[in-house]
Amino acid sequence: MAHDCSWARTAQALHVHVNTVHYRVRRIEELTARDLGHLDDRLDLRAALLCAPT
Repeated sequence: MAHDCSWARTAQALHVHVNTVHYRVRRIEELTARDLGHLDDRLDLRAALLCAPT
């Protein structure tokens, strides 16, 4: 989300291959039953991450 949902920029920031980012996003979608292509689902995920204890 910090990289405007760009898998390439996210991969570069995480020092992983873009396919790894793609796999992880799909896995999150499977586990949460959300579609991160939809703004509402992305906002819910962002809110959850902001509320999570560190």
